[in-house]
Amino acid sequence: MDEFQLLKSALKPYHLNPSTLMIEKKLQSNSWHGDLHFKVCVDNKSYSARFIGNKRYETDVFISVSDAVLAEQIRFCNFLFDAGIPFMKHVPTVNGELFTTIMFGNEEWRFVLFEWIQGNHLTYGTESIARNFGAFARRLHDVSSRFQSNVFPQVPHSKGHQTFYTMLCAHAASSTFSPSTTHFLQSYLSEIELHIDRVKTGSHEFIVQSDLNPLNILWNQKEEITGVVDFESITYTDRVEGLAWLVKWYSRTQGVASHEMSPVLAKTVWDGYRADELLSPREYERLRSLLWLTGCLNWNFTSKTIELIKNNEDALLNEHITKYVRRGKILSSLLCL
Repeated sequence: MDEFQLLKSALKPYHLNPSTLMIEKKLQSNSWHGDLHFKVCVDNKSYSARFIGNKRYETDVFISVSDAVLAEQIRFCNFLFDAGIPFMKHVPTVNGELFTTIMFGNEEWRFVLFEWIQGNHLTYGTESIARNFGAFARRLHDVSSRFQSNVFPQVPHSKGHQTFYTMLCAHAASSTFSPSTTHFLQSYLSEIELHIDRVKTGSHEFIVQSDLNPLNILWNQKEEITGVVDFESITYTDRVEGLAWLVKWYSRTQGVASHEMSPVLAKTVWDGYRADELLSPREYERLRSLLWLTGCLNWNFTSKTIELIKNNEDALLNEHITKYVRRGKILSSLLCL
């Protein structure tokens, strides 16, 4: 694929001078959704240029980014930007289109353009970062609560957790492991069932949220947030479910790839968010189980576990589950201060 020619073709509806195009960086080259993402410079200005495919995941457990969903995600980006949230500034075509569709070879792509935001990724946690992010997340959630959509489905994360659990049970039922490994796997499945039961609720406070993990947040040297750069994960979530992910991500002390977490940082995120103003004791208990589920029943765990079961990897499955049991204990202790 000639990526330079692809970009030149995609930029035509924006009336930017293609002769000035420079590709400064290719981003997320190993992403699992297959998008093509570039930092480009055109007419001496930097942009985030993204090509989104129609078939982004091998599994249907994730939201499908249809044209209607993509348009609604961009509408939400503009809503946040207009409300003073430092989200990427969307660039429409000269005809006012939110995105364009381009054929290149035998592939069809949706193309979206944003102005580039400068800043640094801070993936390690400090009390200052945790407090500032907690306050920012509360502000973003409060703004988001005013956005109404008839496009995004209001589906709680617990539905996804139940789907993962059902998948694991189906594969576990046909496994032929040793008695000790079978017992270990069933014990883990029982703990999953316990947490799923604890997070059930008859009432959800649905708000719209993007993926606010540290790789999508930009900071300046004063540890102030200068930008949010993710948009393709935008959909409805329950506020408590969204807060669980944020507490997990911003309590890490050693970076995004580490699972070393601090109860002090978790409490600081909680205080910065002013969660005591919103969460009842029942919702606090939900949050603790949701924290466990974010780290111990996500797609990474589910897909790897199924792979090990299919391949009858007895020793590796023991090792895999042991790692997640250890992680679950850490997550369960985060809000015990």
